[in-house]
Amino acid sequence: MILKFINREDELNALQELYKESNPHFVFIYGRRRIGKTELVKQFIKDKNAFYFLARKEPMELEVERLVRSFNRKFNVFMEVNTLEEFFEEVRKFGRLIVVIDEFPYWVEEDKSIPSTFQYIWDEILRDSRVMLILLGSSISTMESLMSYKNPLYGRRTAQIKLSTLEFFHLREAFPRYSWEELIKVYGTIDGIPAYLQYFDDSRSVEENVERNFYRKVSVLYEDAERLLKDELREPTVYLNILKAINEGKTKLTEIANETKVAITNLPKYLKTLETLDLVYKEFPVTVRERKRFGVYRVKDFYYRFWLRFVYPYRDDIEIGAIHFEDFQIDFNRYLGEVFESVAKEFLIRTNKAGKLPFRFTKIGRWWSKGEEIDLVAINSLEGTSALLEVKWKELKVKDAKRVLRSLRAKEKMLNLRGNKCYGIIAKKVENKEELREEGYLAFDLDDFNTVSTP
Repeated sequence: MILKFINREDELNALQELYKESNPHFVFIYGRRRIGKTELVKQFIKDKNAFYFLARKEPMELEVERLVRSFNRKFNVFMEVNTLEEFFEEVRKFGRLIVVIDEFPYWVEEDKSIPSTFQYIWDEILRDSRVMLILLGSSISTMESLMSYKNPLYGRRTAQIKLSTLEFFHLREAFPRYSWEELIKVYGTIDGIPAYLQYFDDSRSVEENVERNFYRKVSVLYEDAERLLKDELREPTVYLNILKAINEGKTKLTEIANETKVAITNLPKYLKTLETLDLVYKEFPVTVRERKRFGVYRVKDFYYRFWLRFVYPYRDDIEIGAIHFEDFQIDFNRYLGEVFESVAKEFLIRTNKAGKLPFRFTKIGRWWSKGEEIDLVAINSLEGTSALLEVKWKELKVKDAKRVLRSLRAKEKMLNLRGNKCYGIIAKKVENKEELREEGYLAFDLDDFNTVSTP
């Protein structure tokens, strides 16, 4: 489905440029499951001489046999080989050819000598060929370990692509009939995860889509969050408890340990694994330089945030049809406040790139200290200029907006920022925002999103 491949032009163009060179290339493509790796590669090879192979968790002898059978069938040839080295000796005779091995980490898990084998294949067989070898993987830790200094494949790759979720503004292409407010609701439930876009239909209301996809036990999105953990991890329940604790506001080590009953000495390894899987990240106040003491853990994508908050705790009720999405409308609207903060940050980054702000910032993020918080602080580290903004998921009259701005000015003293400063607000709707702009404030609402949206 086309929606799975939306907005991967940069990555696709990068692969096309490598292919045009006619040189041999060794490319790693990786990212969490459902992110669109396979769709990207299939789009890239669709009009080229290419061989795609999906690895399995099987003994390597069986995998080599299956690999050879698939190749023979694809190219209508009879290749009789017994090892990967022999296979690629034959492959190089095919001239300009793309060879894709999807879920390569399965082979690494099955046979620890696989990296050394591919070191030999690249160094001695493919380096002076015209083959473009692409390895795909959903296990981020395994793929990144292949690039580490101690791995036999270190320094062999000629390119790497780590795919992440789509940006919020890309959803406009997927769901052109939705308003910006509706798109924020969509983003708050499935984030920008390409594989999940296909389950929403913008001819239906957002609420109907959420009900169909999260509140029916037969739906993929109802159980996929837990399924991903079970597929990737040996202790999925422990990791799920950690994610749930973080999502409920337990963001520091001691808080997470107390909530999950995981020994605090063991907790860092679990958190590191979740970070490697792109499921959590550690956030720091944007002004902090020494980071060790000030970071807090947060769940990274909104699919997991939504599922952990509105689905997982109520599965027994959902199973018997006793609870529905409409039962959470008040809390969901509160939740959209944190979604809107993320969207507002992306909006400012796009506005910054377009040169539509009073200054160019070099970093942006939240700030907090001693119980006080500012939603977004944008700083130009070179010039010392900064902008402080509050984000409100509500409609504001001018007097309400000015009240928020006065509060923002009061908080600013705690940041100890030097240089010129400006203040602003981003809301669902700001009445007479031109009046605020004339007074020197930054004022944006959903109407301004049209100025930076993807064509």
